Amino acid sequence: MQARGRREAGRRERHLRAKRSPKPVWHLAIRRGASMVGREFSGRTKNGESAMAGPIDKTLRAAKTHAKSGAFAEAEALYREVLARFPGNKRAQAGLAEISQSRASRPVNPPRPVIDQLFGLKKAGRDREAAEVAARVLKQFPRAPAAMEVRAAALSTLGDHEGAATLYRELVGMFPDAPDAHGSYGNELMALNRDDEAVVEFERVLELRPGDPVALNNIGNAKRRAGEQSEALEMYRAAHEAAPDFVEAQLNLANALVLSHKAQEAEPHLLEVLAKLPDNFRALTTMGDVRRELGDKPGAIDYYKRALAINPDHVEALASLIMATRISEDDPLVARLEGLLEAPHHTERERVRYEFALGKAYEDIGDIDKSFAFYARGNARRKELLGYTIEQDETLFAQIEQAFPAVPAAIPEAAQDGPEPIFIVGLPRSGTTLSEQIVSAHPMVAPGGELIELGSPLSQIDWSNPEDFRAKAEEIRAEYREVLRAHAKGAPFVTDKMPLNFRWVGAIRALFPKAKIIHLQRDPRAVIWSIYRLNFGSDGNAYAHSLDDLVAYRALHQDLMAHWKSLFAETIYDLNYERLVENPETEIRALLDYLELPFDEACLRPQDNKRIARTASRDQVVKPIYKGSSQAWEKYAPYLEAAFAKLD
Repeated sequence: MQARGRREAGRRERHLRAKRSPKPVWHLAIRRGASMVGREFSGRTKNGESAMAGPIDKTLRAAKTHAKSGAFAEAEALYREVLARFPGNKRAQAGLAEISQSRASRPVNPPRPVIDQLFGLKKAGRDREAAEVAARVLKQFPRAPAAMEVRAAALSTLGDHEGAATLYRELVGMFPDAPDAHGSYGNELMALNRDDEAVVEFERVLELRPGDPVALNNIGNAKRRAGEQSEALEMYRAAHEAAPDFVEAQLNLANALVLSHKAQEAEPHLLEVLAKLPDNFRALTTMGDVRRELGDKPGAIDYYKRALAINPDHVEALASLIMATRISEDDPLVARLEGLLEAPHHTERERVRYEFALGKAYEDIGDIDKSFAFYARGNARRKELLGYTIEQDETLFAQIEQAFPAVPAAIPEAAQDGPEPIFIVGLPRSGTTLSEQIVSAHPMVAPGGELIELGSPLSQIDWSNPEDFRAKAEEIRAEYREVLRAHAKGAPFVTDKMPLNFRWVGAIRALFPKAKIIHLQRDPRAVIWSIYRLNFGSDGNAYAHSLDDLVAYRALHQDLMAHWKSLFAETIYDLNYERLVENPETEIRALLDYLELPFDEACLRPQDNKRIARTASRDQVVKPIYKGSSQAWEKYAPYLEAAFAKLD
């Protein structure tokens, strides 16, 4: 634990050199452009007298001096006074041309009253008017930072993130050392789902302003959306440590803890926020998620309803309430959802949540046509947001297979007395949660749930270069060992039921030669439909939002598992879900034999296992083992036949 502590402290130290509370980020132009304000359009020299009182040469020299210093209005007035008396003066004409060119290329703000008007409109929430006035100002002052920033902020509020990003990009070019410009540009890139580019901007903020909690929080948001949960959690922790009163970062930290199956750790953060802000509907909603994770469904429903009483349109609370309850035909939640779906102020990601919730609601009601229509809309919208193609995973799987053409040599490890992992892998929704409940009911096994601390760093490896894995392997294993010890509570074995760890079987065999690997197999039609109707909490399952992609991904899974079995046949145990629910005692005894664990009656009663089930399958595993769940797809058969015809 000391080694992990030192590593975490080292990582945080890089971000926490300067702690400060978050500040508004849209006054860049006022701060950076103020030196120009008030000089434009004065039309007079400092003493207020016309410079034409002196000789022409003196006036032209004064005009040129003003132009060089950036006082273009004073220079222009002098040149025009010359031309009023001598229209053909070449030097005055050339001076005006130079001013015009300089104005087009240099940041120049309009007079202070104009700036005050722009920021006044924005502050008053009159965004459309602010954007229009700023556009008119920019026609006269094409590179006026104040007008550019007000227009960008207003366009962002109005939902025109492309237009806002274009303006913020120009501001970044004009002020490359201004952290607020980079931060605002990064926010717009996030809104456009260009998260990798956004992270570059937020990291630039940290270079310019180390320890900035807003930038740390924003990087956490990008990492969370990319499915990099451990990295997101680290960023949120750093943001909260940098600014303990930064409520948004603390709420994001709590939400990340829930997604990382650490609901008990999240609860104190939420209670702290609610003690200060009892009507914070985000905190109430996440408390509902915590209670549901901890098996308290009535408590969860109560928190969701409290959140909706404060904000009836809160998408997370509304969707979570529908997912936690059975909806009847006359339930007012359905009409409210359909009305909100078309409201212009919702983001595309919020619409996805609404559509999946409506799919579930109409499934409860029994209107299968409407149900499938909403599931299909939600999935199509989410896939478009993610920009996913199956070719991305085809490339990854090919690289992984090429990285392990033969049985890998075990990576040496100093003697250790910690617990050994039991990996439960397969496609999501294939029975991994039930399997963990069965295995962890054994007194020698502790449940780990879906641990992110192995799959997340392995997903960051450059698998086109296997040496990248070798270089990072010991650190990855050491940190994972510490996670296992934390979950074990003295047990010699800990389960990790992260399904997509099937991708890393080669790495697992190199890191943990003694590890047991349980591979779930289930009717692919049941698996594919169950995945398709689920709105995953992160973007790490991007293949899930198209029936054709799911069929193709299942084929990639089958091919890769065939490769692993050609190398490690004796160490991978295939557990068939349908046989398990049909003949539980026979299958459970065989499974325990593979695990080299003595038979224990508790494993036959997984519904009595009080350890937490913390995934989308949690509501099922509190029931006795039952048959029939694999046929849920059949009522949607007319919509699935074309895709299922492609299954091998």
